[in-house]
Amino acid sequence: MSFGQNLKTLRTDKKISQTTLAKSIQVHPNHVSRYERDIAMPSIEVAQRMAEALEVSIDTLVYGKNDIYPAITDRELASLFKQTQFLNNKQKETVKNLLSAFILKVELKGRV
Repeated sequence: MSFGQNLKTLRTDKKISQTTLAKSIQVHPNHVSRYERDIAMPSIEVAQRMAEALEVSIDTLVYGKNDIYPAITDRELASLFKQTQFLNNKQKETVKNLLSAFILKVELKGRV
């Protein structure tokens, strides 16, 4: 889906009018309409205000809902995962193995 389609879907899912969204992000309602029709693109600052108003990440706003990889809402955990992108491949593999082992342990405890 396009940015405009994502914006419209997120806005209507929250039952927010274009006018209400425009007021909360400090733009004219015509701008919201133009964004939704993919006639214009917001600045990064406006996109950030949109994401905050719609209670989603900018990634969700830009790329749409991603049920396969849901947004991490725990800020500390999200920060740690973000830092892993700077690790080398061997280090990333170690992190994956640690997470897999921990999750398996939790799942096994839950079955007892």
